[in-house]
Order: sequence, then C-alpha cells, then structure tokens
Amino acid sequence: MICEIDQSGKVEDTKKLTVVCFANGKVKTLLITAREKRKALIAMRVIDKPKKTFVFRIFAGLIFLLVQDEAIETIAIDEEYPEHEATIKFILLTLFQKFSEQTPSIYFQRIGKKSMAHIKGIAVFRGKSKPDMVATAKDILKLFYNKR
Repeated sequence: MICEIDQSGKVEDTKKLTVVCFANGKVKTLLITAREKRKALIAMRVIDKPKKTFVFRIFAGLIFLLVQDEAIETIAIDEEYPEHEATIKFILLTLFQKFSEQTPSIYFQRIGKKSMAHIKGIAVFRGKSKPDMVATAKDILKLFYNKR
C-alpha cells in the first residue's frame, strides 16, 4: 500500500511549527515546534558549518521518525521541494539503511488537498487536532550525528 506524506508549515520557516503526516488507510502526524527546529538548525550549522542541506535533512528526518515503526513498502512524498527531491530521497534511503530492516521505495508526487495526509496534517498545524508524535531537536540530531 502507498503511504502519502504531506507537510504543513515549511521546515525553513522557523517562526512556525511544522507538521508531517502520513496516510495509507491509517493516519499519523508528527509535530516539531518552531523552537525545536531552530535548535536543530543551529546545532547542525555548528557541527557541519557551510552545508546547505540542513532543511532537507530535517524534513527527511521528520518523515523517517514518522514512518520508522510502520510496515510501509512505498512512500509518496508531496512535492514540497521540487529541485531537491534527489537529495531528500538520498537522505531518507540512508536513514532507512542505517536504522531500519526495511527500505521502502520512495517517490514524489503532488498530494492533493483531498488526501487524508493533507486534511489531518493541516488540522494539527492549525491546532484543531492533537499530533500523534512530537519531535525534538535531539530526536533529529540523533539520526545524523550518533554512530550506530
């Protein structure tokens, strides 16, 4: 079954929270606050200096945290960053290979407003629903800087 992923609130907007949601019959949301995103970005800049992939690493990390415990064969991610899809896919595949026994196929497509991933994600973003998970900067940083 295909798992659709949608984001509400861009990662790079550090004044607003970000919600990532998946839907494949089941719906699950993950929220990260603006404060936690800023913490993660600052830490990544200190550790990695000039790299410009921080936003894409955080986005991929949020997706991974959201789906890592699910049995998913295929992930369809909304086209949030069209010119950086190869980077995001590479980061996600690396995370799956490092931390998971299963690596799903990943592709990008337009996830419409009628998708449950969008509907539930925007509800959590607007405060009309509670998230299933809350991520911290520490959760993101563990994915990229802890040896395993």
